Amino acid sequence: MPILQQSGFISSPRARGAMAGGLCAATLFIAGCQAQPKFRPLTSEAPPPPVLVTVPAEEACQAGQARYALGRPFNPPLLEEMRTRTGSKSARSSAAGTPLPPPGDPARLTVDVDPQGLVVAARCG
Repeated sequence: MPILQQSGFISSPRARGAMAGGLCAATLFIAGCQAQPKFRPLTSEAPPPPVLVTVPAEEACQAGQARYALGRPFNPPLLEEMRTRTGSKSARSSAAGTPLPPPGDPARLTVDVDPQGLVVAARCG
């Protein structure tokens, strides 16, 4: 079966498909190169920067002041004493290694307690 007829057209269906695919690809390539980007003018309408919350010094939690309680048996009076010594507004306890929600209150003391009931860590948040 001849590929070229006397009129100069390609007669093979396979060759016609390849030619049509190449023509479509070239058309899309040229159209993509000619697409204009969206114009975005520079303006002063930028959003304001985020506001960072600062905790006043008298409300700040100082977890380092709770080091005296490491290794001691945990109980509610010890938690209250730790809260007072660290200057925290509130305090909570959690099992060591248990994931907690992200800290929402930097003035809160969080005390980690191991399975034996001993204080293993203290942190703010």
